[in-house]
Amino acid sequence: MRLQVITPQEDVIPLESTQDFERILRIQYLAQLQFADLKTYQTIQKRCRDALFHQWITPRQKWLGNYYAMGLQGKTPLDLTIRWIDERVGYGVWTNQPIAASAFVGQYTGLIRKRTFWGRWKNSYCFDYTTGPWKSTSHVIDSKGCGNHTRFINHSLDCNLKLVSVYYEGMIRVILYANRNIAANTQLCYDYGEQYWARRGKPLDLLAAKT
Repeated sequence: MRLQVITPQEDVIPLESTQDFERILRIQYLAQLQFADLKTYQTIQKRCRDALFHQWITPRQKWLGNYYAMGLQGKTPLDLTIRWIDERVGYGVWTNQPIAASAFVGQYTGLIRKRTFWGRWKNSYCFDYTTGPWKSTSHVIDSKGCGNHTRFINHSLDCNLKLVSVYYEGMIRVILYANRNIAANTQLCYDYGEQYWARRGKPLDLLAAKT
């Protein structure tokens, strides 16, 4: 994947290594999900096995996991720019090349940890970790201090990306793919959902932000 950053000072910096990503963006780079500790890993593995046994994981989730296997392995070519927008929003993500409808755009990575209800709504980078429809767990994927380019993708109601959970290699994962053909130099956005905005005020639609 080709990745560059345009900083608040409008410097254009190619990210040629994990170290570059971490130095410029000041978060730990994660190509895959990370677990808070061994016990957390074992708990998630067991819950995913149970979900598979009870058929909470849908055939579509399994199919999508297989369909996007190359992307989940980090083998899908992407050419992206993480660009500073402003102090309120921070960074956003633009594609430098056209992206075809249904193309893989990334896995939302982060630290899988126990949910903490205090301060829950202050962290804007958490996804509830679920193991099937209406099957929530006591864990979240937290990308506040770690993750990859997907952490910087902003919200839009008229979004060009779709966020879904898929089943791949024994585990539920969260991925993003293009819901339509996307032209070069377009900001990538997905719908954060009503639950996200419930305690955060009016949604800020950024699809038409700086291009």
